[in-house]
Amino acid sequence: MKLLTNKQMHDIEYDAIEKKGVPSILLMEHAAMSVVNECLKDKPKNVLIFAGKGNNGGDGLAVARQLLCQSEINTAVVFIGSPDEATKDCKTNLDALRAYDANIIYIENKSDIDGLERIIYATDIVIDAIVGTGLHTKLRELTEMIVTLINEKANYIISVDCPSGVNTNTGEDYGKAIYADKTVTFHLPKIGLMLYPACEHVGELVIGSISLPVDNSYEIGSYNTLTDKEAAQLLPKRVRRSNKGTYGKAMLITGCDLMAGAALIACTAAYRIGAGLVRACVNPYVATVIHNGLPEAVTTILPDKDGKLYGGSFKPIADEINKSSVIAAGCGLGNTKEIFDLVSKIIENAEVPLVLDADALNVLEGKADILKNLKAPCIITPHLKEMARLTGLDTDYISEELIAVAGSFSKEYNVITVLKDARTIIALPTGDIYINTTGTPAMSKGGSGDCLTGAVAGLIAQGASPENAAVLGCYICGKAGELAAEEMSQYGVLASDTANYIPMAIKKISF
Repeated sequence: MKLLTNKQMHDIEYDAIEKKGVPSILLMEHAAMSVVNECLKDKPKNVLIFAGKGNNGGDGLAVARQLLCQSEINTAVVFIGSPDEATKDCKTNLDALRAYDANIIYIENKSDIDGLERIIYATDIVIDAIVGTGLHTKLRELTEMIVTLINEKANYIISVDCPSGVNTNTGEDYGKAIYADKTVTFHLPKIGLMLYPACEHVGELVIGSISLPVDNSYEIGSYNTLTDKEAAQLLPKRVRRSNKGTYGKAMLITGCDLMAGAALIACTAAYRIGAGLVRACVNPYVATVIHNGLPEAVTTILPDKDGKLYGGSFKPIADEINKSSVIAAGCGLGNTKEIFDLVSKIIENAEVPLVLDADALNVLEGKADILKNLKAPCIITPHLKEMARLTGLDTDYISEELIAVAGSFSKEYNVITVLKDARTIIALPTGDIYINTTGTPAMSKGGSGDCLTGAVAGLIAQGASPENAAVLGCYICGKAGELAAEEMSQYGVLASDTANYIPMAIKKISF
């Protein structure tokens, strides 16, 4: 599903209004209908609409009129600001609402909010149409006071287009914004609604129609997210007449004596997501752990030094790596010069898709240019600290500029960047960006990245393109973590649980 910037949405509306002659007031009317439909689902007896003086407020006023016209719901309006300063369409709707003898409370200063707390508390649903998608700074003091009252006293909140107070481009909330139970956004979601902290304010996200003309002539950008339906369509197909070779061979170069579990988790995820054969290229101790935990895995024993693989570990598999469908390297290898020697050989020799995670990235600190030697598509899956090592940027900056950092790195090095955070960003060298919306705090445990690496490798093994594997792997792992948390709570989920819940996640999105 496409996501829009504020400018893209503005351009789409401008095209409809100025070039195709669709009256803006008509678009506002359809927006209000979308909100009313959601409101009526809860069968409220009392609805209170908070409307600002902009077009978002105009949407809210149209909601109020429609409720008054088509239902017996007790409807009241709180108009914030001077009516004389209202936008054209907002004023049109305010004038129309007055004709219906609506109950309108006007608030222009702090003293006007006396008694508002009681009214909010007595209302079944509060409609938030105070400030829309044009916000790019913190709310005014009076508006902040009203937002605080709504958050504290409202029984249920529906926000119109976006929760008042959030920046729908950046995801910022400036410290004060509505916490909606449901947000009805229009046409397509805005990027900022997918990002933290704004996404915490959204509640259930509903996409409402404003009846824009069907037109593919305008560019709606390169920002995307997945839905369950779209994820199901990306799944590699299973055919009745098949064998393990049909679904590919995943080679995982992973683990050391101190982090053997990373190898086990990654191999488990690769198998659970459907790979036909998973080969773990590991040292003797890690092989024992894998044999005990995942008897289905095939192991190739590599020589090591002090419990870790090294440059010489590559020789036994030099002739084998390109006979696999995909190579994944890095999980639990350790961060040493010897590991860099191994990783550099993998990068320079791999002619099949490559997934690099964890220590395969850590050893590239200050040496990221080696990625320019890649011969095949490559996916990197860094968390914030690993990305900081790769780029030399501060982690706080990266966390605030996830899209920009991931996108820039992908273009410079021609790799697919999976920048892991609460909302993981998948950046493609083409400039396309995906924001992953699945996942849960229950997955904030060691090993979750190993699970993702194995899952992505397992999808590529089955024939998924590296781009689709990166996007789908994130989505499925997040969904698996959510399902595991439903059974085990937010506290008790292990990365191995997430790996083992992958089949349930696939079942949930595909049936």
